[in-house]
Amino acid sequence: MFRKTKLVAENQRVLVFKNQELDRVLTPGKHKIWDIKNELDFVTFDINTLYFSEKNAERLYRNHKELNEHISHWKLDSTEVGMLYVNDLLRGVVAPSEHLYLWKDAGEIRLEKLSIDENIDVDDKTLFLINRAGANTSTRLIRSERTVAVKPIADLNVAKDHVGLLYVNGQLIKRLVPGQHGFWQFNHAIELKSFDCRTQLLEISGQEILSKDRVSLRINLSANIKVHDAELAARSVDKVDDFVYKTLQLALREAVGTKSLDDILLDKLYVNETVKELVVERLADIGISLLSVGVKDIILPGEMKAILNQVVEAQKAAEANVIKRREETSATRSLHNTAKVMENNPTLMRLKELEALEKVAERIDSLTVYGGLEGLMNGVVKIA
Repeated sequence: MFRKTKLVAENQRVLVFKNQELDRVLTPGKHKIWDIKNELDFVTFDINTLYFSEKNAERLYRNHKELNEHISHWKLDSTEVGMLYVNDLLRGVVAPSEHLYLWKDAGEIRLEKLSIDENIDVDDKTLFLINRAGANTSTRLIRSERTVAVKPIADLNVAKDHVGLLYVNGQLIKRLVPGQHGFWQFNHAIELKSFDCRTQLLEISGQEILSKDRVSLRINLSANIKVHDAELAARSVDKVDDFVYKTLQLALREAVGTKSLDDILLDKLYVNETVKELVVERLADIGISLLSVGVKDIILPGEMKAILNQVVEAQKAAEANVIKRREETSATRSLHNTAKVMENNPTLMRLKELEALEKVAERIDSLTVYGGLEGLMNGVVKIA
């Protein structure tokens, strides 16, 4: 048949190509077209998809005025981004330097252009609209190069009691207060460095260290640090916690390595004071305050523990023996002094006899006395 019938739905537009050149645009309805030489091709588009995605869109739009009646065209500069609205609803973000071809009948379309040349900040309202529409993803980014997986906005969050440093293309731009912040990422490399400004506890655990007398010690250390200059810290080191950890570790080795085990155990504050003295200025130079440092515990090897326990046991036994001999000497001296006093005092001698009799009587159930009390005293208690 030479006469062709084409039905076009309400949501469709059909491009008719004759010998691979655009001939006309078919709108909704029933169309009867003569194709005697079978030269016509039909390409159907769903305008609900919004975008005119023909690969030759730019050339077709430029060369065919009939197509212009159905297609809207926008061009963005390299320093502009677009906010695309359809029926007052945000549909997506248009990348810089993009050509945008949209079906006019898809709805009420408008494109708001924003300059990102000097100001890359995204205000709270715009950030809210983009996040609500789910447009801050590479899949919702409107651009011809679909393989580019860049998010339009760097959505940054600075936690409470933290300070944020914003870097753009490797340069520090400004400090960020706690809260949510958004910045356009097109043409820029956005980086956030966040620092906790509260006092932080850092644990240096399980360090195997040789003392001066070559005893292997395992020492656990804890330190309280605080960032007082975030910009200086960011400029000086890459990772603050790692730097502080290694600095304290080296200082601990230096402090322990110059003292014998006995000295360390006798002077428990030596390690704390020495480590702090070695580290405090070094950390201050990178914007970190060392508030306190202390040894949590000192762990000795098993064989060293046994040896020390034997030493302590021997020391305590010797001390106990000395105390025992001292008490025996004191008791003998006391007895000698008592004997001298009683030697010239018969009354005192008699009292001692009575005390001795009392002690003997406590252990006797019954006692038969012959010769009266005098006989008892002379027969039972005899003191030379």
